[in-house]
Amino acid sequence: MAKKRDYQRWNFGFALLQGTFMRINLAFADSSTVLSAFIYKLTQSDTMVGLTGSIMTAGWMWPQLLVSNLLEHRPRKMPYYALGMAIRVFTWLAISFCTIGIGAKNPILLAGCFMGLYFLSSSAMGVSTLPYMDIVSKSIAPNRRARFFSLRQICGGFFSIWVGFLVHAVLGNEEEFTGILGFITHSFKTITMYLIKTIFLLETDLGFPDNFAFLFICSVSAAFLSFISFLAVREPIHPVNASRQPIMQHLKQGPHFLRTDVNYRRFLWFRICLHISGMATPFYARYALFELGLSEATIGFFIVCSALSGVVSNAMWGYIGEKYGVRWVLIVTACLMVFPPTIAFFSGILPIKYIQPAYFLIFAISGVLTNGMMVGFMAYMLNIAPPRSRPSYIGFMNTLLLPFSFTPTIAGLLVPVIGFQTLFGICLAICVVAIRIGTGLQEIMHEDETEIESLET
Repeated sequence: MAKKRDYQRWNFGFALLQGTFMRINLAFADSSTVLSAFIYKLTQSDTMVGLTGSIMTAGWMWPQLLVSNLLEHRPRKMPYYALGMAIRVFTWLAISFCTIGIGAKNPILLAGCFMGLYFLSSSAMGVSTLPYMDIVSKSIAPNRRARFFSLRQICGGFFSIWVGFLVHAVLGNEEEFTGILGFITHSFKTITMYLIKTIFLLETDLGFPDNFAFLFICSVSAAFLSFISFLAVREPIHPVNASRQPIMQHLKQGPHFLRTDVNYRRFLWFRICLHISGMATPFYARYALFELGLSEATIGFFIVCSALSGVVSNAMWGYIGEKYGVRWVLIVTACLMVFPPTIAFFSGILPIKYIQPAYFLIFAISGVLTNGMMVGFMAYMLNIAPPRSRPSYIGFMNTLLLPFSFTPTIAGLLVPVIGFQTLFGICLAICVVAIRIGTGLQEIMHEDETEIESLET
């Protein structure tokens, strides 16, 4: 028993380290800020901005039903995680080299290469997600999962704050800021650019797109550290199905889950509504930069606001999850989804001096609700899934959500026709529906079966 407790502490620590580096990785290549600005500068296309937001989610979702069939009967899931993460790391290396090699000489070619490689990277992340979730669920007790995901977001969010300052230093200038903030920004930029020039033997500041290439290199470095951290986790061995199901039989499980598990069905509708209500997310930064006139440098501070609010909020999410249940994490998150589209809707008519603070508030709230989604979705999905069917439960739901991952692309097609205000209004209305569905969710918690000690060694 003492040995098992030691394994739990060991696994908790390395899984937490993995999550911290993964948050840093995602902050350097954030799809709603860094990547949306990168693609819009290359293509000047709202549709491409929306497609960038869709690719991350769609690529992550589509392999999961197939992967669940491949690994559900296997006692060890770590090799599948390693395969997915290795592909993801090498793909981001390729993105970095393409950005440097192609540069601004051929922006359409660079955008095409980026989109293809980004989809491959997101698909690889989809391959690694199911084994990751299964290993975490076996390694961390159900009543500690909300705390784990909360701590994961806190640690990663803390470092994401400094990532935001680094992004600001690399992408923009500090001239719009005065006083103490201007002094801090100028000092950080000066030190950062000196280090970058020294390390990379540069004579001038990084220009476009080399500044984004630098961020991509930082992102892939964090992804590699995340990868090797999770390999240190000692995967527990639990009972599994004796053999792999035929693929047609495996596919039939999904409709069976929907028919027999009303909570699974409600959770699916809840997530569909949140996907639709979040379709404007890739356009907040684009709208601020190219419609409201904020500078590109503010992208870094958007990340800082999001990360800082996320760090502060995670103590709240962990408390709510343990005190009132993960269900309430989801309900509160849905309520917070109302605010970003509402603020964005009215930002176009605000006096100029209030636009930037309003947009900082959008990303501050987005940081809170993004962390709430991460804690709530992961913990709730693990809690309601029967242990032996967990990969299929998760994989089937994420596959059903695949079409809704393209809502940002649809938004990009609609924006030239309906305008940003109408888009923000639609998102607000869907949020209200999500809140109503969320209140119907129940608190359910499946315990894992006994670990097979003889196989662990």
